[in-house]
Amino acid sequence: MFLALIAAVAASPVEAEAREILDEILRVDTSHGNETAALQPLLVRFQRAGVRAQILESAPGRGNLVARVPGTGAMRPLLLLAHIDVVPVEGQPWTVPPFQPTEKDGYLYARGVNDDKAMAAAFTAIALEAARTPQKLSRDLIVALTAGEETGGLAGAYWLARNHRDLIDAELALNEGGGLTVTPDLSRMESVEIGVAEKTFQSYSLIVKGKGGHSSMPPTNSDPVVTLARALQRVGELRFPAKVLPEAREGIALRALHEKPPLSDALKHVAQAGTVSPEDDAVIGKDQLANAQIRTTCVTTMLKAAPQDNVLPTTAEATVNCRILPDETREQTQARLAQAIGDPAVELKPLEDIGFAKPSPISGPVNEAVHGAVRALWGEVPVSHAMGTGATDSRHLRAIGIQSYGLGGAPGTLEDARAGRALHGADERRPIRWLGEGVRFLREVTLRLAR
Repeated sequence: MFLALIAAVAASPVEAEAREILDEILRVDTSHGNETAALQPLLVRFQRAGVRAQILESAPGRGNLVARVPGTGAMRPLLLLAHIDVVPVEGQPWTVPPFQPTEKDGYLYARGVNDDKAMAAAFTAIALEAARTPQKLSRDLIVALTAGEETGGLAGAYWLARNHRDLIDAELALNEGGGLTVTPDLSRMESVEIGVAEKTFQSYSLIVKGKGGHSSMPPTNSDPVVTLARALQRVGELRFPAKVLPEAREGIALRALHEKPPLSDALKHVAQAGTVSPEDDAVIGKDQLANAQIRTTCVTTMLKAAPQDNVLPTTAEATVNCRILPDETREQTQARLAQAIGDPAVELKPLEDIGFAKPSPISGPVNEAVHGAVRALWGEVPVSHAMGTGATDSRHLRAIGIQSYGLGGAPGTLEDARAGRALHGADERRPIRWLGEGVRFLREVTLRLAR
């Protein structure tokens, strides 16, 4: 597209600064904490621009940067939130160094280039531009770059909301959780998603006790590992009821445009009807992305038994991670798991509660700003509201009354999303020619909301 070609040839100052910041923070490994180290250079940037900013640590090294660019006060503040931590890379088959930004075949590779350091860099550059501009916006811009989102937000957004709410209190918030999808050939923007809701993140522990002993004399009746394995097989076979929530309906209809029959037909049917027939469920249930949009899901993610190979375990334990639809509860999910397992020898208990909040309104100023920004940048590109299947820090903001919306900051393809190159997989990447467009989009939405 013409705009994308212009951006690739001559980036604007805000795009150039965002890319400079992005490369800087991508080089800092924040997969096991260490957020303060990544945030220190950004703090200096804000201070040099005369912006009031500080790093607040919830624990040593677990920094959260909060900066405020004052507006006229005509409207309540706008919060620009992004997390600075990333998921680990251990055991993944990367073809490039994960913490060294690498340009290859038209893509920028690095852990966090999409999730979520591109958005952090963009919001920082946008706020710095606003601070250097003589004319004030109608809202204060608050930038919050947070720790620990990938482990529940307890070290970051959750901690800020409970300990420093005054610093981040706002009418509206922009965060990750939406999407900017470009065509497979990277020629044009294909669709835009606004995240208005997300599933609840909840893990459960399954525990089976044993007598222990030496592996040369295995039990002849009750082996805790075998008992646990049977329970996990039943969890794997459990299918929760399928439904179409209002917050997910537009996203499902949009997904139908990207897919091929029979999946596209099934998605179109359920989006139009607002219900899921057994025939359509049989098709949608085979696709991991589409299936997650219509039901609660639970999957085993961790196992633990004996400390060494010649010891019988006294405890066999598994962690099952569930992503629960917004209209269902943790208690309902636990009850369904217990019913499916059907064995009193398996203790089932919920792990830490990391937050839940109701969806943000579909209509309103953010919806209008996004539609306006998309038309200005890319013309008549489809825009839909969506429900996230993964948890974000937006739930912590919604829980304290801040209407939070998910946007995309680094455009990418659906193929990369399926292959894991967009989020937590190896070789996380984003097309270089579209990085500037992502910054322009976030800037346009911000200005439409804050002018």
